Amino acid sequence: MDNQQKGVILTLLKTDKMNRNYTKNYWFSYKDYLDPTDAFTDFSCESLEGKQEYIALIENLISKDKTAKVFVQVYGLDNNDQVITADTLIIFSKLSLVEIKQIFNGFPNIFPSDIGEETDVLQPTVLIGDNGELISSAKLFNDEQSVYYCWWD
Repeated sequence: MDNQQKGVILTLLKTDKMNRNYTKNYWFSYKDYLDPTDAFTDFSCESLEGKQEYIALIENLISKDKTAKVFVQVYGLDNNDQVITADTLIIFSKLSLVEIKQIFNGFPNIFPSDIGEETDVLQPTVLIGDNGELISSAKLFNDEQSVYYCWWD
């Protein structure tokens, strides 16, 4: 994750915390968030070396659906506001829910707690782009793909 992305998400999360407003969702490209060399991000209680298994899982999905887009949904700050945390993937894919479940349940060490179709896609969601720019999630949707969530408890 680049420094501009870090600055943007820290500002947004701190502002939400200060205002006690937790109605927005923030997404990052899985490649930006799951960078195995970046200690600023923590996914499902896995830092650094643990991220590689999730990347392999996502790459398995993308090999089956080349049009798939995968994002990490950030939910908060941890460790004195020095680490952003997440445990949910948001998946845009042409594959069916059954196929998505087969892919994500195929890795014995990191099987998810729940996988399903995302039904609340109208909730305010912002993608934080490569250079920290804010992109409306509405630009990501198309009629050919379904939206799924996959989270770890």
